[in-house]
Amino acid sequence: MTTPPRIWLDYRPVRIGWVVTGQDTSQLATAAGWNTCLWGGRYNCVVPANDEALADRIVSCFGVDVLIAVEQSDASAAFISRFPHLEYHQWRKGIFAQGGCEFADIRHPVRRIVDRQEKEPAEFFTVPTWESSDPLKFLLTLQFGCYPAPDTNIADYRGAIENALKSSATAIPLDGPLPVALLEQVTPLKLTAYDLFHERSFRGRRGPGVVLGSATDFDALVMFWNLRAAGAPLIFYDQAHSTRLKPYAEAFLSPFRGKRLSPSERVTFWIRRDYSTDDSWKPDLDLSDLPIALSDGRGDIIWNGLNVEPSSPKFSAWHRDVVPSYVEGSGKASASFSLPGRPFNDDDTQALRQKFVVVVDATQHGSPDAELTFETPHVPALNEFYGRNFYFEYDAARCQAGRFDKGSIGIITSISTQRLEIQAFRVFHWLKEFFEISKLKIERSEPGLRCSRIIAQLGGIQSCRVLKVRGARLLLRAYGVDEHFTRSAAITKIRDVDAANSSSSLELFKHLFIEYRESGDLKADDVFRYLLERRVFRAGLEFTCPNCQLPSWTHLDEVKTNISCSYCDHTYDVSPQLKDRDWRYRRSGIFGRNDNQLGGVTVALTLQQLDTSLHDRLMMYSTAIKFTSPTGAIEQCESDLVAVVAGTSLDGDSSVEIAFGECKTEMPFNEEDVRKLRALADAVPSTLAVTYIIFSKTGTFSDAELALAKSLNSEYRKRVILWSRDELEPYHVYERSKDRLGVDWHASSLADMAQITHRLYFTNAAASSSQVQGGS
Repeated sequence: MTTPPRIWLDYRPVRIGWVVTGQDTSQLATAAGWNTCLWGGRYNCVVPANDEALADRIVSCFGVDVLIAVEQSDASAAFISRFPHLEYHQWRKGIFAQGGCEFADIRHPVRRIVDRQEKEPAEFFTVPTWESSDPLKFLLTLQFGCYPAPDTNIADYRGAIENALKSSATAIPLDGPLPVALLEQVTPLKLTAYDLFHERSFRGRRGPGVVLGSATDFDALVMFWNLRAAGAPLIFYDQAHSTRLKPYAEAFLSPFRGKRLSPSERVTFWIRRDYSTDDSWKPDLDLSDLPIALSDGRGDIIWNGLNVEPSSPKFSAWHRDVVPSYVEGSGKASASFSLPGRPFNDDDTQALRQKFVVVVDATQHGSPDAELTFETPHVPALNEFYGRNFYFEYDAARCQAGRFDKGSIGIITSISTQRLEIQAFRVFHWLKEFFEISKLKIERSEPGLRCSRIIAQLGGIQSCRVLKVRGARLLLRAYGVDEHFTRSAAITKIRDVDAANSSSSLELFKHLFIEYRESGDLKADDVFRYLLERRVFRAGLEFTCPNCQLPSWTHLDEVKTNISCSYCDHTYDVSPQLKDRDWRYRRSGIFGRNDNQLGGVTVALTLQQLDTSLHDRLMMYSTAIKFTSPTGAIEQCESDLVAVVAGTSLDGDSSVEIAFGECKTEMPFNEEDVRKLRALADAVPSTLAVTYIIFSKTGTFSDAELALAKSLNSEYRKRVILWSRDELEPYHVYERSKDRLGVDWHASSLADMAQITHRLYFTNAAASSSQVQGGS
């Protein structure tokens, strides 16, 4: 790692999940009242502890930062303990203490309104009030918000805001209809959304709607609150109270009449019961000329992240691109930066301890580093890992979706914070924590360490593209570690001329870029010089000992007038032998070891091709890793590579992809390889990551190998990626298959590669091995 990360910052409220136990409607009202005091409070969700499946979906879908029980009890504590990754230490119970609030509260938008002298929110703000005996009191609290009564811990929010905005209350009569004017006015709950911005989403049902149900039905009220917290403009309609609710509902629906709306923007009527195709579900409202959709809100399926995608409110519409102070050394790297444009007034000393979230999106330029990274894949279960290794507080980091389908880290910090520091963490440590979630143990293997040194000696992943040249690989295999060769012999190997037709395989790579050259095609001399510059080979001379008559090779740095024979230890003068002496070359560095390290060439090539094809979606990687399972879920096995890739935004289960790889030169993979990799890929839960299996070779695949690989796919899940030399050698992975693939030959994701593998190798058109073999 030689360059600092690029850092984008966003600021947002802390997302609270209010844990409600026992289907207690009064707890819903309490949570609504507390949300009324928070900036962004209307977007905090309610988590019903009585339905664990639904609760799990809601916590995940909303990306909750902190779980707080509305009422402290053993049941609520047991429920919250199910989410260790959301642990957050509170010094006091609740969010209010001694007139202060733990999280950024409503004082900040009110101060903005006053400071900017904005007339509209001030003039239209009103506090609806109702009798404590009103049968609709819980619904009204959820619909409009209600400030909690002040006491020794809770400040007088209502009095302070009414005084600041010079507003008055709007009374809702006990037996009369809801004032229609409230639709246009700024109510307490609506005020919490002031000056918040949302990224536009094209997925999920967040259009206008009406929730149909009873005003005392706990489940219906939870659905109503959460749908609106997700960003949907909704009202609640209880036909049993039509006299009071109908005028308000009709006025809400009026603007949508006669409009042609897209399916996602239709007026959705949400119900919690079976419905038929007849009109029996319809309420006593005028639905004429309305674009209507009907949805059943029961169960947890609507919160799978696809049907409803909650909005993510932020304090500003744009991100901040900051320049960090960067320090690297002793195997560590850190970046510190200021927090410009914080949306708070530092003169308000009473609010300096309130918490908000700084979203840090750190990306590394170029190919991923093998050891250290600032990249943070979106795995919320690793919040504590990120808190301890990316930041410096174990309970302050929250992993969330970032830009370009990557992850980012939300850091819960106080308003007084002026500067933050983050640190790079070790890739292997991240992998270890990640696979522990799947109950798998990992350790680095010696072949993996050797392969890492191959990549490092060549200068990084993209510097390994010289290995695409078939002749370069032939040269590496042609001579043992104790054998030396001349430059002309090296050039001959690199050119790789076919004796049958006098064609050179180097022609396939004439446009390959390995380093800057003035002009022209890639030559064998360019390849050999590149390998020499990276000390793959080292130069020396061969001398014959006059005593034992045996030739020996001497490294250039060790050549001098008098040298000692490596066989008989005789010292002799080499001057007479220097006439017309050719330089001789040997493998050097990691390539000079006699331990079959050349098997790492295919691994390096595979990683280089992944990096090229996936661009910045390849976030981190590791060479060979050993896997074991304490539970016996898998056999002990080894993956030649593990790649962590940012998933696509269309993945419903996970936004992280993991690729396991089996890499060969000419040797075939077998049934045992397939069996072990199948079990390994299946051991990772789909909610944690989408898994793929790569088989790569610098040779070609046999029919037996194709049959084994195909068995890893299913009818609905394509997860096998096959790369022969025809995929590893070109710059664009499927460049040599353009004629067979047509216009759809580009691949920018693992899913694309798996689909193209299926088309190339497993369809009827690719059945014969002759078609599979590809070009020479």
